[in-house]
Amino acid sequence: MNSPQRKILKKRTRELANISNATDLHRFHSNLLQKLEVKTVIKENHERAIEEIKYNFTKTFTKCSNMFASVGSDALTVYDDNHFGDHVALVCQFKNAENVDAKTKGGPLYCLSWVDAKNNSEHHEQGDALIAVAGEDMVVSIISVSESAVVQILRGGHAKAPITGLATNKNLSDALVSLSEDEQKICAWSLKENRVVSEITNIGIGCKTMTLLEDGSLVCGFTTGSIGKRFTNFVVAGSSYPKKKTTIDASKNTKCYEAVDFGFSRASAKSKGGDKSTGIDCIQSFEEDVEFENTLDNKKQKKTEKNNKKKDSNVKRRRQILVAKTADSEVSVVDFSSGFASAKIESTFRVENATSSAPTSKTNGKRTVSFGLSHDATFLACGNGSRDGIVYVYDLNVASDGDSSSQPSLAAKLLPHERHSGTMLDVIRSCAIAKDCRHVLGTTDANDGTNRAGIMFRYEIIPEQPKEYEPPMLKNEEAAGEKKVIDKENNDDDDNKNKNNNNA
Repeated sequence: MNSPQRKILKKRTRELANISNATDLHRFHSNLLQKLEVKTVIKENHERAIEEIKYNFTKTFTKCSNMFASVGSDALTVYDDNHFGDHVALVCQFKNAENVDAKTKGGPLYCLSWVDAKNNSEHHEQGDALIAVAGEDMVVSIISVSESAVVQILRGGHAKAPITGLATNKNLSDALVSLSEDEQKICAWSLKENRVVSEITNIGIGCKTMTLLEDGSLVCGFTTGSIGKRFTNFVVAGSSYPKKKTTIDASKNTKCYEAVDFGFSRASAKSKGGDKSTGIDCIQSFEEDVEFENTLDNKKQKKTEKNNKKKDSNVKRRRQILVAKTADSEVSVVDFSSGFASAKIESTFRVENATSSAPTSKTNGKRTVSFGLSHDATFLACGNGSRDGIVYVYDLNVASDGDSSSQPSLAAKLLPHERHSGTMLDVIRSCAIAKDCRHVLGTTDANDGTNRAGIMFRYEIIPEQPKEYEPPMLKNEEAAGEKKVIDKENNDDDDNKNKNNNNA
């Protein structure tokens, strides 16, 4: 670890020393997000828009949460976000070129997903991180960051169209799901067995996004409507899989899925954009035990000393939510902690200054505008579909306080750099939020072949320069300047006295 990183870690430890509960930590993160500004602009060595960008939030992310990855053109790039002070470092890069030995054609990459590297980490002293990427060549490549090489290839699931989506769940370390929009097909893979264990065909036109839940079901979003589909009995959640691949035709077996209402039609009717939603283009899920403040009734708490102790403690409960966004920048949060039968819409809102008909991808058309969730799903970062180049960060924590009238608030409005204003602005395409909320990443949907393609913006806290670091020369010059002014005033007074004496 280098000395700049040691100093930063000491400073971070002191800052967190006075934080004792989840509420204070959330407030601390919210204050950090309000201070972010564009400081670093990364230009990747290709002339295509960056398709997707993600931080490593797998179960092994405690060691590797400092890393984030992006895919654009035929390249995967992995960055270190922490260990070089406030700078970004390149960790590794994978170029999806043709490989005769591996029998892969190579070509553009459209999606990525971090994979649990628990088994692979045993072979590396400092641990490892794995990333799954896929695209035009219709295979899924698993890349080891430590080895900077492909360690596994999943093939045979898709044969007619490119893979446009990947999904994993940190509680299902062996499962990976791939989506082909044009083929209208979803495949579930076992990483240990290196094969497709189940697949769904004819899922429907315009399936752009999906998220894998820990019970093995899959929630998909379609650009053709605002109602999602939850495919059940799809992935076997466990250590054993059927020996033969199971195939389900969704067009013939409608019992394999159920509708998920995000309430987008209601949100659209309230907005000025119209009374129709333009379809879902991004879905993410969050399933984890989180801390909440104990809100027992005060009268009951006064009865016994035991309840008084509970009042000051935090309680944990399982929080399971779906967050979805439409192409015209409407966002919905659905709580299914008590099961999908009693799922409820926590909130629906529209991103500030959103256009009624946001432009879709101008590059390859495989993905549209997506959003980024913080690791605890309390903050959401996205664009508004217009070309203002602004990243909007919303605080979703109000949705968990039990007040149905509360709506997510705008926690931060991250403006573009002044050098990237005016005609250079593009639609914010993909976002990501660091675990400590000190960095937010944003990519734009720039035209291929332009100097704006392949650019990533990193929003950071720009510290003010302390006065003690002011160069000594400036202090001496200021002192000398003040002395000159005083001498000049004294001389002027002497001259005035002499004039008065002469006149007398």
